[in-house]
Parts: sequence; C-alpha cells; structure tokens
Amino acid sequence: MATNLLNRAQISYTYSGNAGTAVSNQTNTTLLDEFTMDVTKEALTEEVRAGDTAAFVVRVDNTGVGTLLGITVTDDLGAEAGVPAELDYVEGSAEFYVNGDSVDGTATPEADGITFAVAAPLVPGDNLIVLYLARLSETATMPVTNTATVTANTSAAAAAVVTAQASAVITPTVFADVTIFKAADKTSVMNGDTLTYTFTLMNTGAEAAADVSFTDAFPPEFTVTGVSYTVGDVTTPVSPSDYVITAPNTLTLPADGSTLELTVPAATEAGPGIITITVTGTIEETMVVE
Repeated sequence: MATNLLNRAQISYTYSGNAGTAVSNQTNTTLLDEFTMDVTKEALTEEVRAGDTAAFVVRVDNTGVGTLLGITVTDDLGAEAGVPAELDYVEGSAEFYVNGDSVDGTATPEADGITFAVAAPLVPGDNLIVLYLARLSETATMPVTNTATVTANTSAAAAAVVTAQASAVITPTVFADVTIFKAADKTSVMNGDTLTYTFTLMNTGAEAAADVSFTDAFPPEFTVTGVSYTVGDVTTPVSPSDYVITAPNTLTLPADGSTLELTVPAATEAGPGIITITVTGTIEETMVVE
C-alpha cells in the first residue's frame, strides 16, 4: 500500500523582546510500494437459481512500481471447514485478459476449489481479468460467499510473494417451476364410453406453486361427470360448485368464488412436488340434424 509522506515546517523568532512563531504549509509526497496489487471480485448475477450457473470476474491491478510474475487466482467455490463447496467450476469456461487482450491461462482443480494460473507478466499499471463460470448446487438455499486468493511473485532478487483476496456473494433464488402433462386412459372410444383424462402438475422449484388455476377445452363429444385431485396418497373429489364449464366445452378449476385452493408442493431432495388432477366423463356423439 502506498504511504503518504506528510511534511510541515515551523519557525520561531523574537522581535523587540517578543517571541513569534510561524508554520508552513503541508506537503504530501506519495511513497509507492515496489510490489503491490489491488484485487476485486464480482458476481455478474447476484441471484441465481439452484442448479444454474453464475459468472464471476476477478480483476487484478498492478498498483506498484515493480513487475508481478506467475499470477495465480484460487477460488474456494464457497467451501468452508467441514462443508463441501456449493459451487462447481464449469470446465473450460475460464477466459483470461491482460489490458483487454486475450492471453493463455490454465484452470486446475484443487482440494479447496479451482486455481487459475497466468504466465503473462503484469507490469506497473497493467490489469488482469479472469472470467469464469461455476454451477450452484441444486440443494443450495443460503447465500454463498466464495473468495478468490491471488498470489504473485515479484521481480525482485528476493522473489517475495504478494497476496491479496476478494470475495463475492450469490444468493439462491426461491422459485416455483411447474410443468403439466396430460394423458387419456384410452386411445379410442365409442359412443357411450367413459373416458378419463389425467393431468400431472410437476413442480421442480424450491417454492410451492399456489393459487393454481386450471383450464382445458375438451372435445364437444366429452361430457364431464367428475373431477378430483390427488396430492401424495390422498385423493379429494371436487364439488361441481368448485368448477365451471363454459362454451364451447371449457372446464375451469376452481370456479370464480370457489374456496378451493390448488397448490403444487415444492420440490424436495426426494423429488419434485406433484399434484394430479383427474377429469372423468362420457362420450356422447354429436348428432347432426339435416
């Protein structure tokens, strides 16, 4: 770190038996360190879905007056004592730049994270940028702090080592992510047959999906006779007052004014949250009168 050399002078004097003093202005000279660097780290996206990737940028500025050599950047990927890393380096994602120009670098997995190395020297005033991706654990629920430790050899005869650190924090976002799959229990029917449609709503997000509104425009030959939903091993019949069928043959669940609430549970380590809606009806062939 640079040092400020502050200096102020003072004089004393006498006149006609009296004493006087005066103080000069202060001067400030900066004593530059021969070998020093400034390190910053940034997560380009601070909120990340569990299982998605986050981009990180580490910047190293040579703020001294001597050249820095053999620079390494070690990211702990959020690992703590006794706790595995919540981030996993995406192989082949690292890019290296000196003063904006691409340079060669390497990425080597370590017990405590990933280490990047750059052979290009940093002369005074130069900057190195390391850009890379890491995937957040699918089970992450708490903010993850990952720290980059930068080391560099000096060009001095003593070949001292300069070290600096910087950290970034990403926060897993809590979300619901629901997909729906529709199946029929028969591939062909005749007039008067019973037909059952099953709708599987699957939530792979970490938050429950509430206030679910379900609609389906059924074929005109299909007449709804019953609706139910299943969560876990519990199946609950739906009262006709809790759904509505409007033209041309569209079922909406729940109906306006209904107190029925449909929620798709959040995913857990055991698997996604699932709710199944079952709609049963009969086939009545439409007769055309000429």
